[in-house]
Amino acid sequence: MLIVGDRIEAVAGDLSEAAGPSTICVDMSDSILLPGLVDSHVHAWEGQLRGICPDADFENYLALAHGAFGPRYRPEDIAVGQKITAAHALNAGITTIVDNSHNSRTPQHCDAAVEALQDAGIRAVFCVGAPLMGEHSCRLPADALRLRDEYFSSTDQLLTLRLFDIHPTVESWTFAADNEFDLCAEMGHWVTNLDELIDSGLMSAGHTYNHCVGISERGWKAFSDNGVAVNVVPRSEPQFGLGEAFPSVIEAEQHGIGPGISSDNEIAYGLDLLTEMRTLLYQQRQRAYELSFAGHASVRPWQPIDVITAATSGGARNAGLDGIVGAIAPGFKADLISIDTNAFHLRPRADDAAGTVVNFAALTDIDVVFVDGNVRKWAHELTDTDMGYLLARADESRAYLIDQAQKAGAGARLDRISANTENAAVRNLLSQTGH
Repeated sequence: MLIVGDRIEAVAGDLSEAAGPSTICVDMSDSILLPGLVDSHVHAWEGQLRGICPDADFENYLALAHGAFGPRYRPEDIAVGQKITAAHALNAGITTIVDNSHNSRTPQHCDAAVEALQDAGIRAVFCVGAPLMGEHSCRLPADALRLRDEYFSSTDQLLTLRLFDIHPTVESWTFAADNEFDLCAEMGHWVTNLDELIDSGLMSAGHTYNHCVGISERGWKAFSDNGVAVNVVPRSEPQFGLGEAFPSVIEAEQHGIGPGISSDNEIAYGLDLLTEMRTLLYQQRQRAYELSFAGHASVRPWQPIDVITAATSGGARNAGLDGIVGAIAPGFKADLISIDTNAFHLRPRADDAAGTVVNFAALTDIDVVFVDGNVRKWAHELTDTDMGYLLARADESRAYLIDQAQKAGAGARLDRISANTENAAVRNLLSQTGH
């Protein structure tokens, strides 16, 4: 493979004649080369809350992230969360994230989020959205017009802008259409006005829908007819109890939609698309066999290559980057990762590269990451990232947020208090009254 600038120039069995005196040649014969992974839906601002409530259900998540901590975020906390998430994504072979940013409390918070992604060197879709709880002065969706003018005037940059529609309405979709914004939305059985949204005629190929659990047949047909992108979250949906335990991957495929894969957030589990791929593969195969045993129409059990496709080209569709990233082919952006196959758990080497990646590889095996032709990870180490400094800032921000939430008496009384939260301070937040 030949990379020139930010793009793949050629892929062939022998490119020796294309190499000039200034060409850098790298022998990767012991590696598996992949398109960069695409996380189709993540809330990057929550990065410093990683693992804070490992057995959280949805009420725990809302109480902590949006009730206790979200209103206490300063712009600098938003920046730290964005940077720690982006750095971890790059380390994990994720070269593009679709960042559903629903803690945009002031214009300064929005600016901090965008500038942190710029500094991180990751490809990202910044989807600006209003907070779920607490006071905020950022006027959305109108402030998205300011963001577009100030940060997104160029079409040839790593960042693109969308709206994040946490509560989809005809009014918000009309604003998006009138102002030529694509959008991302949390979509599932909780969207009780889906028929109204379909009837509006505003559903379009510029829409990306997360989760998609419990969607009606009419809804799936509308998604397919209008060319929307969907993504499933293999661990989030059973972790937080978002309706059906199985991601809606079979429903998507039955309607001709190739889904993406996303990780959602790190409140309870780590950002890791290799694990998401593996989980989805087993979930899809279990459900396919279950339907077959019950006498339903045959559903094809997925193979490892299918989940790799979902995490790459499927993710590209969710990011609005179809034909730009997500494949190793001439003309595509040089967003690439490699899996080092020299580790003990990958030896002896299997002939099936896809099976090796999905069923055996770990994050520690990702040794090289390119974004837009630039090296972001080399020899298992991130480049241009002071991890010690970044982690210190994340620790400080996390401690500040816990302290401020305690002082404010924030929290919610829940039916079940997590026994595995990291310290008494967080357990105390969960047990207090408030929201």
